[in-house]
Amino acid sequence: MLAGLVLADLGADVVVVEPPGGAAGRRMAPFLHEQVGLDRSLSWHALNRNKRSLTLDLDSPDGQDLLRRLAATADAVVEAAPARCADLADTGLVHCVVRPFSASGPKSGYAWTDRTLVAAAGVPLQTGDADRAPLFLPVPQAMLEAGCEAAIGMLAALAARTRDGSGQHVEVSMRAAAMMSAFSLPYYADTPEQPPRRGQAKRSVAGVEVPSFLPCRDGYVQVSVAFGGFGGITARMAAWAVAAGTLDAAIAEVDWTRFPTEDTAHCAGQLQQLVDGLRSAIASRTKDEVGTAARTHGFFAAPLMDMADIAAFDQYRERGLWLRQPLIDGVVVDAPAHVVRSDSFATTLRYPAPRLSEHTHALLTELGLSADEIQALFTHAIV
Repeated sequence: MLAGLVLADLGADVVVVEPPGGAAGRRMAPFLHEQVGLDRSLSWHALNRNKRSLTLDLDSPDGQDLLRRLAATADAVVEAAPARCADLADTGLVHCVVRPFSASGPKSGYAWTDRTLVAAAGVPLQTGDADRAPLFLPVPQAMLEAGCEAAIGMLAALAARTRDGSGQHVEVSMRAAAMMSAFSLPYYADTPEQPPRRGQAKRSVAGVEVPSFLPCRDGYVQVSVAFGGFGGITARMAAWAVAAGTLDAAIAEVDWTRFPTEDTAHCAGQLQQLVDGLRSAIASRTKDEVGTAARTHGFFAAPLMDMADIAAFDQYRERGLWLRQPLIDGVVVDAPAHVVRSDSFATTLRYPAPRLSEHTHALLTELGLSADEIQALFTHAIV
């Protein structure tokens, strides 16, 4: 779905082909007002704006024929495996198939979920804290990563076609896309080492637990106590806590660029005082107050934003991030638009996410079918 959204937001005419009972994406939680329905999935609305919907029974010969007729009018087709239009690449079509694993190999026939793929990619090895089990992201990571890769692959293939006129096959492995999102993970493939856990709800330095989040009056604030090249920033944070009256002035004078030293016990005492002083200073302030202090004094801290904070954030609105998008039942929301800004392009809303079969009649008419032929397809549940 994400690959199609990227292309649709860039101006392509994207048609979603789904079974008469609705695509699986329509059943993805969460749902508007927590009421389940084929047109109420918020994930569906987020990933399918600017697309049109055509229902086809692809298990029927008529449905397969209509799919191929539609594909023959397109520049590109992206499918989830199993692919049905691969041979059309020989006619100049860019054909992309997204598979859970590769088309061949020992895992090609595995049953899968997004979490199966993320686990197979080893990504959870880097999540969470070392004293707990690994964690998953709260979003379908492999699916979204593969969608980005599919969009990039199709755009590259379309650019190549402008040079030589040839179609191309593009294949994306969801498992491989998830693995590459881990960035450094492949570099451990030939070593006995395991990648470090990067959850960092807390980390230990000189035997002191240094938290990444500290509670404030109205939520949490993320803080980064850094050393080495960033030690000067930690010194500025310490100076702010001194001014707030929660930290001894001597701690602000510590050379955090050379921290920790070989005197572990002394370092532990200094660092514990810093953590305690920051905890006290932040606990009595709001997220906005800490964020303002971080910007003013130049240290690493940021409010942990909830959805209301994000919606009200002036910088996002100034950047034009939000797009007014109607859902159903008269509900209209601010949805994130395409994050890329260009002098000659801006994302606009041409269509809200389609209701089930919303554009089927119009699309079949564009293919040249008569009203009687279209009615017969509906009667026989082909569309």
